[in-house]
Amino acid sequence: MAGLSFWRSRSSRTALIVVLLLVSLITAGLIVVQAQYSASAQRAAAEGVLRDYSGLVADAVIRRSAVEVGYYGYSALSAALVSEFQRTRRLSSEISAKLLSAQDVRVKRAATLAKNYFQWDTATHLLAFVGDPDSQETPTWFREKLVEVSAQRSDAPFQVIHSQPGYPRRIFVTAFARSTQMGESVVGFEVDFAKLGSWIGASLNRQPLVPASLGHGKVTNEFVHVIIRDQGGAPLYSLGNTPRAGFAVTKPFADTYQGVLSGFEVEASIDPQIARQIVVGGLPRSRLWLFLALLALNAAIIVMAILQLRREMLFQKLRDEFVSSVSHELRTPLTQIRMFAETLLLERVRSIEEQQRSLEIIDREARRLSQLVENVLQFSRMEKKLDTLAKENRELAPLLQETVEDFTSMMNGGESRIETRLHPCLFADVDPGSLRQILINLLDNAVKYGRKPQQIIVGLEPRGAAACLYVEDEGPGVPPPDRERVFQRFQRLDRDRQSSITGTGIGLSVVRDLVTRHGGTCCVTIGERGGARFIVELPLSSPSLPKSQSCPRAAL
Repeated sequence: MAGLSFWRSRSSRTALIVVLLLVSLITAGLIVVQAQYSASAQRAAAEGVLRDYSGLVADAVIRRSAVEVGYYGYSALSAALVSEFQRTRRLSSEISAKLLSAQDVRVKRAATLAKNYFQWDTATHLLAFVGDPDSQETPTWFREKLVEVSAQRSDAPFQVIHSQPGYPRRIFVTAFARSTQMGESVVGFEVDFAKLGSWIGASLNRQPLVPASLGHGKVTNEFVHVIIRDQGGAPLYSLGNTPRAGFAVTKPFADTYQGVLSGFEVEASIDPQIARQIVVGGLPRSRLWLFLALLALNAAIIVMAILQLRREMLFQKLRDEFVSSVSHELRTPLTQIRMFAETLLLERVRSIEEQQRSLEIIDREARRLSQLVENVLQFSRMEKKLDTLAKENRELAPLLQETVEDFTSMMNGGESRIETRLHPCLFADVDPGSLRQILINLLDNAVKYGRKPQQIIVGLEPRGAAACLYVEDEGPGVPPPDRERVFQRFQRLDRDRQSSITGTGIGLSVVRDLVTRHGGTCCVTIGERGGARFIVELPLSSPSLPKSQSCPRAAL
């Protein structure tokens, strides 16, 4: 009960450790989520600032473009047209050339905006274009707009008429020309779209669109992206590359400066590369990949810790089973030794034969106890990786025969019989004590797991450059999936754990360790009689014999 309580307590502690590790993983995940949320919020705030500055750029574009086109273009040219009409009472065919060569630099420059000129009599509704070969194709909507303009009688220096949706893009600029002799007329011009774009570009490139106070003088138009689109959405003018999605702001010109560009819109953005000059800390980069990598690393470490903990639990369980098995193995010979020693001490033997038999049992059990202790010591040296081998060049057959005889005496005529098939004159560099321990462990394994009664065969034969030692029993054998596992420490087959057969689970692991340190190999396969055949191969060496002795060459 105490052992069960201890095991339950240890399992509870292990479960608590696993829970704590999982809680730490969940906590790390929450930290990653919070860090990503904070980083996303910081980036969203920085992007919002960039969009606000992009909005300022769009406002600056609208303001400069409208002033440039409206004041320096439409207003100047309209005034010149009205003046010319009042002076000459009509627009002549030379009006374009006359305005383009005007002495007033402002009028001369504004004249480049005109594609053609027209005049419209408010009384007769007669529309005449000057130098326009397509005057007959003037849309009806334009005539209707002229009627509306004349009816409004606006005092503005000019009015702008934009084409209606569904029609080709056209812009007409009109102005009232009042004359006492001719009455009222409307004069104006059609805007040349090809020249309109260059006018806008001239106004935008005069100075940076981002004020020096915001960009510290470093945010030039090189880092500003602008596109101006007309009423139909077609690009009219562009500055820099295409505005970056997520940072761009679109604004309409609306009725800015008497609606000179009404229906137009501007899309503007600031290059994120220059964000550090206008946003404190710049535009933070996404670190989601780093957060996820750290979380994955943390998860991997925790999984490894849980697996290691599970492995330690398994080894601890195996160690507990090993201690229990060793205790049981030690108790049996100790009980026999104590019982027959007491029999001798109390002189309860009735004859010399009984006394001799008691002494033989004490000797046999003492040897068995010594072998068990030697296995445990060898296992301890194996765990500590200590090499205590004292190799000698010895003939194997006599050593193996002597070991079999010693083991047979320990069996004391048990239900198993041992047959030897030892090939003579096979030499190898071996530690005699270790070789004895290898064979005794294999024989002990064969006696334990073989059927009763049975015949055990111990064989030695040459196999290429190696000496092949095998021990074959008549037991159930080892299933193929378990043939490698039986050589691992503390490992026993499930069928053996559920049987009454005792064992420490270290005998075969000691065998493999000793064989490996001799430079050999070991394995288990099925024998000729259906049982298990354990095979040990050791490298052969040249015989070291006196000149008077010789060895058959076939043995080598």
